[in-house]
Amino acid sequence: SEALGIDLLPQSGSERRYFRVQGKNNSVIGTYGANIPENKTFIYFSKQFKEKNLAVPEILAFSEDKMFYLQEDFGNVSLLDHLESKGCTEEVYGLFKKSLAALAALQVKGDAGLDYETYCLTNTEFGKQAILSDLLYFKYYFLDALRKPYDKQKLINDFEALSNYLTHTEYKYFMFRDFQSRNIM
Repeated sequence: SEALGIDLLPQSGSERRYFRVQGKNNSVIGTYGANIPENKTFIYFSKQFKEKNLAVPEILAFSEDKMFYLQEDFGNVSLLDHLESKGCTEEVYGLFKKSLAALAALQVKGDAGLDYETYCLTNTEFGKQAILSDLLYFKYYFLDALRKPYDKQKLINDFEALSNYLTHTEYKYFMFRDFQSRNIM
């Protein structure tokens, strides 16, 4: 059906651009991405997850060149919006628990049958460098932002020990991290 309105949505962590396309009775999310391999990966993984009844939006259509696709619209109220408007309530806590359960289900059940070799953009495994990079990201953008004292050397030692441990475990699950790799646990 014909679009009655199109709203540009805020850009997130990638170069993709998102639009809410309003129809007469519903809306969809329109996505434009110039990185065609990334789009193919997103479309492939989304289809695989949807077939397993995991909590991901359905890909409704995509252009022949794979630069544009339409996704199911889950609405414009985020978990963060709920937290900011309602505070730390039992309702918000319940939503956080529900979200974490859905994320865990996606990571545990999402792995089965995925073609990592064809569709992973960088690595098929979440190795030591990626683990350390994410842990340092947590340090810089969470711990340091809190401006609370902590022993930086002990933290780095813990990061090193954790990354060493994780790189020696069996690969069994999907790591929901930019659709790049399978988890290591």
